[in-house]
Amino acid sequence: MATIRYRQRGVKKLWHYEIRNESGKSLAYQGGFKTKRMAQLAGSPIFQEIQKGTTLNSEMSFPQLYKQWYELKIEKSGRSKATLQKYLQYEQKIVEYLDFPLNVITPMLYQKQLNIIGKNVNRGFLSLMTNAVKKAIQMAKADKIFVEDFTIGVEYFSDKTEKSSSEKYLHKYSDITLVLETLRSEMDYKQSVVRYYLYLLFTTGMRPGELLALTWNHVDFEKQLLYTDNRVNSSTLEVVAPKTKDSIRYVPINHESIMVLKELKKEQRITNNELGIKNVHNYVFQHYGLKKEIPTNASCNKILRKVLNRLKIKPVITIYGARHTRATFLITEGIPLDVIAKVLGHSVEELTRTYRHLLAETRDLGFKKIKEL
Repeated sequence: MATIRYRQRGVKKLWHYEIRNESGKSLAYQGGFKTKRMAQLAGSPIFQEIQKGTTLNSEMSFPQLYKQWYELKIEKSGRSKATLQKYLQYEQKIVEYLDFPLNVITPMLYQKQLNIIGKNVNRGFLSLMTNAVKKAIQMAKADKIFVEDFTIGVEYFSDKTEKSSSEKYLHKYSDITLVLETLRSEMDYKQSVVRYYLYLLFTTGMRPGELLALTWNHVDFEKQLLYTDNRVNSSTLEVVAPKTKDSIRYVPINHESIMVLKELKKEQRITNNELGIKNVHNYVFQHYGLKKEIPTNASCNKILRKVLNRLKIKPVITIYGARHTRATFLITEGIPLDVIAKVLGHSVEELTRTYRHLLAETRDLGFKKIKEL
């Protein structure tokens, strides 16, 4: 029967835990904890798994390690359902392509299998999956399990073509204006709330989920501000926590956007009264014809695609491209980067990284103007 013990060691009197089997062989060990309680919190879940008959060792299969890591570190972490689902998608690929003992997986084998996985998923998926794989390996190493970090030096190759940066946003100011004018002229709340939503996506630069989560309490008509402190999960249409702490912010909007919102609120109230229904969650983009009151990404992308194709505007972007388009417009208008970052809910570093291609173009134009002075 396995046992676990907690002890203080060293000059700094740091705590460690060690789990041994009935013959005295060490199964898991980790030190460096400031308090006994911290050591117990780390060691107890692993001890419970061992008591159930599962142990971490270098001969176990990688899917077994990943499953234990997921159950110990991810499943009870409070992450959203959508995020948990992503980790389970990684597990499916691991079971299908990486079902080998830990002690036989080498960087070469991992790269080979990752290349096969890349035939059906994009580079972003490969990168995120590898990050999860690396953390599972780190857990094994922390428990003194000899396992090679076979993710070192890995590269990501995919047969799934990704959009270039230039395909993610509308380039011409005239195109943006035409799209906004078209959406404005076709707004009819009794038919759909989607065109109102698309219009505000382009004029605010908010994340699609942030805009969907807005309630009328988040709108300050007098000061022309929107306040966002949460978002809607695109898969479940449930309101969840904001993406980052920078996501909680005020977003300034222009007069025309305020007029659109006033019209929407009026039409929404009239229609709901006529039908005898209530806007239970007070959503800005609530509509009586929708199953969960607010539109899905798929329905919004469908209408945006129709509008762009009808206007013969390229590239045909998604609703996420509306945010990218707004960022592009603000940058080319010379709005300070720290202000743009605040409006978009980015850090300045994240903004610079995300829009570096456009910042480079703006810099080159600036250099040209300086040379002509």
